[in-house]
Amino acid sequence: MRGGRPPFFRSLRVRATALVIAVLLAPMLFVLAFLLIERRVWSGVLGNADFAAREAAAALDALGGASPGDPRVRARLDALAKTHLLRLRLVDAAGEVVDDVDHDRGTDLGQRLGDLLLGAVEAEAVDAFDAALGPLGRRPELDEARRGLAARGCAFTKSATLLVCHAVSASRSGYVHAQDSSRRPAAHLLYLRGALPRLVAITLPLSLLLALWLTRSFVRPVEALRRRALAKIDEPTPRADLPLQGPAELQDLASAFNALLATLEERRGANEAFVADLVHELKNPVATIRGCADALADAPAERERAARLSRLLKESSHRLDSLVSQFLELARAEAGMPHEERSRVDIAALARGLAEAMADDDRFPRVRFTVSGAARAEVIGVAYRVESVLRNLLENAASFSGPGGEVRVAIAARDDRRVEVSVSDTGPGIPEEALPRVFQRFFTTRGGERGSGLGLALVRAVVEAHGGTVSASSAPGQGATFRVELPLAAPP
Repeated sequence: MRGGRPPFFRSLRVRATALVIAVLLAPMLFVLAFLLIERRVWSGVLGNADFAAREAAAALDALGGASPGDPRVRARLDALAKTHLLRLRLVDAAGEVVDDVDHDRGTDLGQRLGDLLLGAVEAEAVDAFDAALGPLGRRPELDEARRGLAARGCAFTKSATLLVCHAVSASRSGYVHAQDSSRRPAAHLLYLRGALPRLVAITLPLSLLLALWLTRSFVRPVEALRRRALAKIDEPTPRADLPLQGPAELQDLASAFNALLATLEERRGANEAFVADLVHELKNPVATIRGCADALADAPAERERAARLSRLLKESSHRLDSLVSQFLELARAEAGMPHEERSRVDIAALARGLAEAMADDDRFPRVRFTVSGAARAEVIGVAYRVESVLRNLLENAASFSGPGGEVRVAIAARDDRRVEVSVSDTGPGIPEEALPRVFQRFFTTRGGERGSGLGLALVRAVVEAHGGTVSASSAPGQGATFRVELPLAAPP
């Protein structure tokens, strides 16, 4: 659709606005996600204390009710406290602490990550917090354990920077009190959870206005450039004169459009020249046919004269047929041959076969053909098109070499990815000023033996349609060399 606009959701304005909103909401989402993680951490700290208390009670019971002063009791408690990195205390029936082992570090990976992202927190000392709770034997969790209830829980310090969790399990040696702590960024998170929504509410309108201003300042020049580019469609001969205005990126875009317009103008001129050349080439045989027809109509033709006119008619019609056929072949090749079947073609074997056939061609008497280089080189292509490339190059080289001349074909693989086929002759060479034009349509250096001038143009079109390149080089008086490079086929 000419000048069609993209869907609304693909608009730069919409995307910029969505990006601004996403950036503003990102901190809130981060805090919420961190709080969810923190809840799992709290559960993990409590679970660690509960598991350690039950494991310690079971371990003490396994000792057969050893007394609190037994060295084995302290050894078991110390081992378990080191394993779970917490504090274990043994309380007797009177509520007195008879053993105390402390391996609580108060830090973990989550706390260090919180310090990195939210800033380090100065937490209260866990010993001071524990002392403020009063004697261990009189705490609520011990009363709950004596009544056979689940004695476990967590509490934050006043600054909300230290999480302390406990669990109590009964054993025959007394009550095992497990305590685990962790410095947490809860204070930061809770503050941010309340402050961020207010901050977003204040900054969102300003951010949206900024996004609108930025997108308008950028989109307006783009839309202006778009309108000027679309206006070129209605110009009979679009010129590469789009103004270079706005930011550097837009100037680069306008410059690219100008380069595109200049290239299209160049190709349009080339096509006009091509059509003019084609008309010129067709006019000659058509004029001959018309002249012969007039001569036959004006007076009775003698036998000899009729034969000459018949020969001219045949030659002209053959030339017309050849021109039209070559022109159609060239048009298909320049379109990339999209509907022609491709297969693996051994270009080395094809070159040797053509060289052997041309060695016996009466058109090239005493011309010697040699093929050297790789014994096998497969490409993916249209077989008869690849053959036409080699045939054109070999015939072209043989015709310029003349009787007693030599045509040399060399085949070489380049980096196992491309194959180069070079065709050299011993002819007079190509003038330096003519080299840039040898692949142009209707250009020829044959002089009196003027050909159609489409052969080498067809070679280039077919080679490029196969993803390759073709070039020509020559030193005056030392012959010419044409090089064709094509991608090698992947190993079967």
